[in-house]
Amino acid sequence: MRRAISYISISEWLNILVQVFGGCCTNVFVLKNLLSNNDSNYSLGTLITFSQFLTAALLSVPFNSLGFIKPKVPMDKWFLSVALYFVTSLLNNLVWQYDISIPTHIIFRSSGTVVTMIVGYLFGGKRYNKHQIISSIIITLGTIKATLPEDTSSMIEFNSKFLYGISILLVACIISAFMGLYSEQIYRTYGNQWHESLFYNHFLGLPLFLFVSPTIYEEIKVVMKSEPLHFGAFSIPKQVANLVMNVSTQYLCSKGVNMLAGNTSALTVTVVLLVRKFISLILSVLWYGNTMSNLAIIGSIAVFGGAAYYSLSGLRTNKTKSMDKKHL
Repeated sequence: MRRAISYISISEWLNILVQVFGGCCTNVFVLKNLLSNNDSNYSLGTLITFSQFLTAALLSVPFNSLGFIKPKVPMDKWFLSVALYFVTSLLNNLVWQYDISIPTHIIFRSSGTVVTMIVGYLFGGKRYNKHQIISSIIITLGTIKATLPEDTSSMIEFNSKFLYGISILLVACIISAFMGLYSEQIYRTYGNQWHESLFYNHFLGLPLFLFVSPTIYEEIKVVMKSEPLHFGAFSIPKQVANLVMNVSTQYLCSKGVNMLAGNTSALTVTVVLLVRKFISLILSVLWYGNTMSNLAIIGSIAVFGGAAYYSLSGLRTNKTKSMDKKHL
């Protein structure tokens, strides 16, 4: 039996939370700086994705005092996971050139909870209780309500370029749901191998970037030509510094997410990441000195209330199962 999120030890929880919320939330700010300082015709999305894959692969090599650790999961089991993760990562970073803002990106991906449940129900043989369904719907609606403007006339005009970007996000969201379901099956069969998942999903995906290497080369030239940042006698292009910060925080984020996936279900991972996305929005509001609208306040209550409802219902379900086993 896989462990429920409520039974992760306090030390494991703290480690995961620091990396997921600290790494992922910080990454949002760094990404905004990287994109806002880009005045070229390139989105920089391909370079960002490649840099994130390369950094994660180098920093997560499974070594110990005896040398390279032999994988416990058969190598062929990683190929589908790698393909799904590569496509999802590339699509999510390519949408910046299609009039998709960071808030819109977060809003749309917040539907991941419901998509995960639908994919799990149709293709994973999963059945969810009413508490999980209700809490997931509350969280999704709360996030959408919190990020929509009170004045609907200020919403983004739906042009063809924007709709194309939304279509890309939809495809990425569906692929991500399948990837979460597949990863859950691997962990159920071979145990909590999150470290292997982190390494092989990134390392085996590196050769796939050969297909987009011309774009990577052009985007490297763009960041290298950015204005320099001076540190005494030392200087570095500003966009290079932003890129280094981006891949560093993204590595912490990916590591935390993989640890979370190794200890919980695909749906629970989606819920935790949804809360993380919402917190990123709240922090951005505070950072830029904006005030929260009434809708944002209502949405925040819905998101955190839904997350608490989901956690408590999961705890109650697991206690019930444990009591039933004792009486068998």
